Amino acid sequence: MKYHIAKNNEFIIIKISGQPKKNEALQVKSILSSYLKKRGIRVIMDLKELKKFEPITLLGVLNGMRKEIDLLGGCLKLCSLKLETLNYFKENRMDQFFNIYEDEESAKKSEWKNYGKR
Repeated sequence: MKYHIAKNNEFIIIKISGQPKKNEALQVKSILSSYLKKRGIRVIMDLKELKKFEPITLLGVLNGMRKEIDLLGGCLKLCSLKLETLNYFKENRMDQFFNIYEDEESAKKSEWKNYGKR
């Protein structure tokens, strides 16, 4: 997978594209660790360009990210999930662990946790 990262004062937007590789969860930690340092960080992961849905790989990546962000008192939101991915999340109750939005704009406009911000 490829990670296109845009950072501004309010959010970090991570657009994931391409196909998952083996050990993707380990690779993503090294790629994104330099961005995940600020307390109260707000991250939106846009999955619109994800080519192939592989549940175990994707959940490994997302769960690792969620844990890192939670430790910083931040918030992770997912957006632009394809129907197959969204259905999988709902069927397996993963939508209880991840905030899921239709698109990037609705994720930005939604309410954000702000514990950890100073």
